[in-house]
Amino acid sequence: MLLPTVPGTVEQAVPFARHVAHDSQLTRLWQGQSYGLEPAATFAYLAGAGYRVPAGTSVLVTPLRHPAQAALEARTVAAVTGHPAVIGYGPGSRAVQRTRLGAPYGDPVAASAEFLRATRDCLAQPWDPPARSAGSAHRYFHAGQTLPPVAHPRVQLALGVLRRRMARTAGEVADAALTWLTPADYVRRVVVPEVAEGAASAARPRPRVIAAVPVAVARRGRHPAGLAHLAAGGHLVLPHYADMLARAGIDVSTGDSTAAARALVAGGAFLYGRPADIAAGLAEYAAADVDEVILNLTGVQSWYGTDETLLDLSEILAATASLNW
Repeated sequence: MLLPTVPGTVEQAVPFARHVAHDSQLTRLWQGQSYGLEPAATFAYLAGAGYRVPAGTSVLVTPLRHPAQAALEARTVAAVTGHPAVIGYGPGSRAVQRTRLGAPYGDPVAASAEFLRATRDCLAQPWDPPARSAGSAHRYFHAGQTLPPVAHPRVQLALGVLRRRMARTAGEVADAALTWLTPADYVRRVVVPEVAEGAASAARPRPRVIAAVPVAVARRGRHPAGLAHLAAGGHLVLPHYADMLARAGIDVSTGDSTAAARALVAGGAFLYGRPADIAAGLAEYAAADVDEVILNLTGVQSWYGTDETLLDLSEILAATASLNW
């Protein structure tokens, strides 16, 4: 599951880490980019508090970090949790790039691939097999020296994926492709084939495909469009998300944020309904060859708080277990 809030204090993450630790259906606690507490520090606190759960990030934006610092944070997460970590990166929006770097990347896909390769170079251990050379060009990032060796569980480096070119690039260089707000049918038709084609072109196994899916259980008094807006409204105004959703058949280009949120629900990018309905929607991702689903309950958390979020989560997991029994 995704930590459904950007924690202002580390204690806010504890109920969700506890749930992951005690529910066998939940395999990992994920965090998105935070401008409050650094995710690696939050995971370290949780591990020290007794919740050494597998961790992942979906996704951290590359304009905020150097590959060496990214590698140090990534292996810290794996070391303190005692589990393999999945650390996802993406270029962020052009506005973020301009704000943090002074100008946007000329080629965000190439920059993302270069960042991932540089981070992997920094993580390399003396006992690792030789990495495939990607050439000596460093247009955006230079890894520098490999970090001093430290034994830790594996770090899987992932790329955030929305459209064809990034999906193919993830197939070429990443350990996993992470999608966000992508309907199951779009993942099946576009993302998975492009990831597979990229992997084939690089003569490597297909990386795992991981989909973050916003969900909420239908209850009396709840408004699905409002919940969808809380979960995804910030993404709907970004051109690359709007373009991906348009390619998936969901028009969010209107200036009406409520209409855009309704379109997200109607198009299946936000799963709302009875727990059994949500379980059926999640099964479509499995049928699309998605290897892992991240349950995103940020809309419920933002509107109703932790207790109702965990209630929704428990009911969705129970329905999923019943469907797969």
